Amino acid sequence: MPEEATVETVEVTPTGAKILAVVMIPTIAALNYVGGVLVEMLKAPIWGDTWATMLGTLISGFVVGAAGGFLYNIIMAFTVWGLPNWVWGFANVAIALITWFMMKMGWTDLKKPMTYIMAIILFGFIYPIFTTAISIGLFGGGPLWKPLPAAIYAAVLSSTGNFWLANYIQNVSTEVPDKVISYIISLIIASRVPKRFILAK
Repeated sequence: MPEEATVETVEVTPTGAKILAVVMIPTIAALNYVGGVLVEMLKAPIWGDTWATMLGTLISGFVVGAAGGFLYNIIMAFTVWGLPNWVWGFANVAIALITWFMMKMGWTDLKKPMTYIMAIILFGFIYPIFTTAISIGLFGGGPLWKPLPAAIYAAVLSSTGNFWLANYIQNVSTEVPDKVISYIISLIIASRVPKRFILAK
Protein backbone atom coordinates (compact mmCIF):
# COMPACT_ATOMS: atom_id res chain seq x y z
CA MET A 1 0.00 0.00 0.00
CA PRO A 2 1.58 3.35 -1.06
CA GLU A 3 2.35 5.96 1.56
CA GLU A 4 -0.18 8.74 1.85
CA ALA A 5 1.04 11.91 0.16
CA THR A 6 1.43 15.04 2.25
CA VAL A 7 -0.64 17.90 0.92
CA GLU A 8 0.60 21.43 1.56
CA THR A 9 -1.69 24.40 1.24
CA VAL A 10 -0.02 27.39 -0.36
CA GLU A 11 -1.77 30.73 -0.54
CA VAL A 12 -1.13 32.31 -3.91
CA THR A 13 -2.18 35.78 -4.96
CA PRO A 14 -4.17 35.45 -8.19
CA THR A 15 -2.39 36.77 -11.25
CA GLY A 16 -5.52 38.76 -12.11
CA ALA A 17 -5.30 40.56 -8.77
CA LYS A 18 -1.68 41.54 -9.42
CA ILE A 19 -2.57 42.80 -12.90
CA LEU A 20 -5.49 44.82 -11.49
CA ALA A 21 -3.20 46.41 -8.91
CA VAL A 22 -0.68 47.42 -11.60
CA VAL A 23 -3.41 48.78 -13.89
CA MET A 24 -4.91 50.77 -11.00
CA ILE A 25 -1.79 52.93 -10.58
CA PRO A 26 -1.96 54.79 -13.94
CA THR A 27 -5.77 54.75 -13.70
CA ILE A 28 -5.61 56.63 -10.40
CA ALA A 29 -3.27 59.20 -11.95
CA ALA A 30 -5.58 59.65 -14.95
CA LEU A 31 -8.72 59.99 -12.81
CA ASN A 32 -7.05 62.55 -10.54
CA TYR A 33 -6.15 64.53 -13.66
CA VAL A 34 -9.75 64.42 -14.92
CA GLY A 35 -11.01 65.56 -11.52
CA GLY A 36 -8.58 68.47 -11.44
CA VAL A 37 -9.52 69.56 -14.97
CA LEU A 38 -13.25 69.47 -14.22
CA VAL A 39 -12.77 71.57 -11.09
CA GLU A 40 -10.77 74.15 -13.05
CA MET A 41 -13.43 74.27 -15.75
CA LEU A 42 -16.05 74.96 -13.07
CA LYS A 43 -13.77 77.52 -11.37
CA ALA A 44 -14.48 75.84 -8.04
CA PRO A 45 -12.42 76.89 -4.97
CA ILE A 46 -11.27 73.29 -4.38
CA TRP A 47 -8.74 70.95 -6.03
CA GLY A 48 -10.52 67.77 -7.14
CA ASP A 49 -7.31 65.88 -7.86
CA THR A 50 -6.99 63.47 -4.94
CA TRP A 51 -10.33 61.63 -5.01
CA ALA A 52 -8.93 58.81 -7.16
CA THR A 53 -6.08 58.36 -4.68
CA MET A 54 -8.72 57.70 -2.03
CA LEU A 55 -10.68 55.43 -4.36
CA GLY A 56 -7.57 53.47 -5.35
CA THR A 57 -6.67 53.01 -1.69
CA LEU A 58 -10.17 51.79 -0.85
CA ILE A 59 -10.07 49.28 -3.71
CA SER A 60 -6.43 48.19 -3.89
CA GLY A 61 -4.81 49.26 -0.62
CA PHE A 62 -2.36 51.89 0.59
CA VAL A 63 0.62 51.08 -1.67
CA VAL A 64 -1.41 51.20 -4.89
CA GLY A 65 -3.33 54.33 -3.86
CA ALA A 66 -0.14 56.14 -2.83
CA ALA A 67 1.72 55.09 -5.99
CA GLY A 68 -1.10 56.26 -8.26
CA GLY A 69 -1.41 59.58 -6.47
CA PHE A 70 2.35 60.12 -6.50
CA LEU A 71 2.49 59.30 -10.22
CA TYR A 72 -0.15 61.95 -10.91
CA ASN A 73 1.95 64.62 -9.21
CA ILE A 74 5.11 63.52 -11.02
CA ILE A 75 3.35 63.76 -14.38
CA MET A 76 1.96 67.21 -13.55
CA ALA A 77 5.35 68.43 -12.32
CA PHE A 78 7.00 67.41 -15.59
CA THR A 79 4.25 68.82 -17.82
CA VAL A 80 2.34 71.67 -16.20
CA TRP A 81 3.40 72.75 -12.71
CA GLY A 82 7.19 72.76 -13.00
CA LEU A 83 9.73 70.25 -11.69
CA PRO A 84 10.00 71.53 -8.06
CA ASN A 85 6.33 70.67 -7.59
CA TRP A 86 7.05 66.92 -7.72
CA VAL A 87 7.29 67.15 -3.94
CA TRP A 88 3.51 67.49 -3.78
CA GLY A 89 3.43 63.80 -4.59
CA PHE A 90 3.96 63.25 -0.87
CA ALA A 91 0.67 65.04 -0.26
CA ASN A 92 -1.08 62.28 -2.20
CA VAL A 93 0.85 59.70 -0.18
CA ALA A 94 -0.51 61.38 2.97
CA ILE A 95 -4.02 61.24 1.51
CA ALA A 96 -3.63 57.51 0.84
CA LEU A 97 -2.32 56.99 4.39
CA ILE A 98 -5.27 58.84 5.95
CA THR A 99 -7.71 56.88 3.75
CA TRP A 100 -6.06 53.61 4.77
CA PHE A 101 -6.30 54.64 8.43
CA MET A 102 -9.98 55.51 7.99
CA MET A 103 -10.52 52.04 6.54
CA LYS A 104 -8.71 50.33 9.40
CA MET A 105 -10.77 52.25 11.94
CA GLY A 106 -14.01 51.40 10.18
CA TRP A 107 -14.84 54.99 9.30
CA THR A 108 -16.16 54.13 5.85
CA ASP A 109 -19.90 53.88 6.51
CA LEU A 110 -21.72 56.92 5.14
CA LYS A 111 -24.70 56.11 7.37
CA LYS A 112 -22.64 56.77 10.50
CA PRO A 113 -21.87 60.35 11.65
CA MET A 114 -18.39 59.30 12.83
CA THR A 115 -17.33 58.83 9.19
CA TYR A 116 -18.04 62.49 8.42
CA ILE A 117 -16.61 63.77 11.70
CA MET A 118 -13.30 61.96 11.27
CA ALA A 119 -13.10 62.87 7.57
CA ILE A 120 -13.43 66.55 8.49
CA ILE A 121 -10.86 66.27 11.29
CA LEU A 122 -8.24 64.18 9.48
CA PHE A 123 -8.57 65.44 5.91
CA GLY A 124 -9.79 68.96 6.71
CA PHE A 125 -7.72 70.01 9.72
CA ILE A 126 -4.81 67.57 10.25
CA TYR A 127 -3.79 67.13 6.60
CA PRO A 128 -3.48 70.94 6.01
CA ILE A 129 -0.77 71.07 8.69
CA PHE A 130 1.33 68.89 6.37
CA THR A 131 0.55 70.90 3.22
CA THR A 132 1.15 74.21 5.04
CA ALA A 133 4.58 73.00 6.16
CA ILE A 134 5.50 72.04 2.58
CA SER A 135 4.11 75.27 1.17
CA ILE A 136 6.05 77.51 3.55
CA GLY A 137 9.14 75.37 4.00
CA LEU A 138 9.80 74.71 0.31
CA PHE A 139 7.90 77.41 -1.57
CA GLY A 140 7.80 80.34 0.83
CA GLY A 141 4.05 80.22 1.47
CA GLY A 142 1.72 83.07 0.60
CA PRO A 143 -1.75 83.23 -0.93
CA LEU A 144 -2.99 80.46 -3.19
CA TRP A 145 -3.84 81.32 -6.77
CA LYS A 146 -7.52 80.52 -6.27
CA PRO A 147 -9.48 83.72 -5.45
CA LEU A 148 -11.49 82.53 -2.41
CA PRO A 149 -8.67 80.99 -0.36
CA ALA A 150 -6.43 83.91 -1.34
CA ALA A 151 -9.04 86.31 0.05
CA ILE A 152 -9.24 84.25 3.26
CA TYR A 153 -5.45 84.32 3.51
CA ALA A 154 -5.42 88.11 3.18
CA ALA A 155 -8.18 88.53 5.76
CA VAL A 156 -6.50 86.29 8.34
CA LEU A 157 -3.07 87.86 7.78
CA SER A 158 -4.55 91.36 8.06
CA SER A 159 -6.46 90.62 11.25
CA THR A 160 -3.85 88.50 13.07
CA GLY A 161 -0.51 89.30 11.44
CA ASN A 162 0.30 85.59 11.72
CA PHE A 163 1.82 84.33 8.46
CA TRP A 164 1.67 80.64 9.44
CA LEU A 165 -1.94 80.88 10.59
CA ALA A 166 -2.96 82.68 7.39
CA ASN A 167 -1.42 79.92 5.29
CA TYR A 168 -3.00 77.20 7.41
CA ILE A 169 -6.51 78.70 7.42
CA GLN A 170 -6.52 79.22 3.65
CA ASN A 171 -5.53 75.56 3.24
CA VAL A 172 -8.28 74.47 5.63
CA SER A 173 -10.79 76.52 3.62
CA THR A 174 -10.03 74.44 0.52
CA GLU A 175 -9.31 71.06 2.09
CA VAL A 176 -12.45 70.69 4.22
CA PRO A 177 -14.86 70.80 1.26
CA ASP A 178 -12.44 69.24 -1.23
CA LYS A 179 -11.34 66.22 0.77
CA VAL A 180 -14.67 65.49 2.44
CA ILE A 181 -16.52 65.59 -0.90
CA SER A 182 -13.75 63.50 -2.50
CA TYR A 183 -13.93 60.94 0.30
CA ILE A 184 -17.71 60.64 0.03
CA ILE A 185 -17.51 60.19 -3.74
CA SER A 186 -14.77 57.56 -3.42
CA LEU A 187 -16.77 55.64 -0.79
CA ILE A 188 -19.89 55.64 -2.97
CA ILE A 189 -17.97 54.37 -6.01
CA ALA A 190 -16.00 51.79 -4.01
CA SER A 191 -19.24 50.42 -2.52
CA ARG A 192 -20.44 49.64 -6.04
CA VAL A 193 -17.29 47.82 -7.13
CA PRO A 194 -17.76 44.00 -7.23
CA LYS A 195 -16.16 42.30 -4.24
CA ARG A 196 -13.87 40.21 -6.45
CA PHE A 197 -12.10 43.40 -7.54
CA ILE A 198 -11.52 44.69 -4.00
CA LEU A 199 -7.90 43.91 -3.14
CA ALA A 200 -7.65 46.09 -0.01
CA LYS A 201 -7.74 44.06 3.18
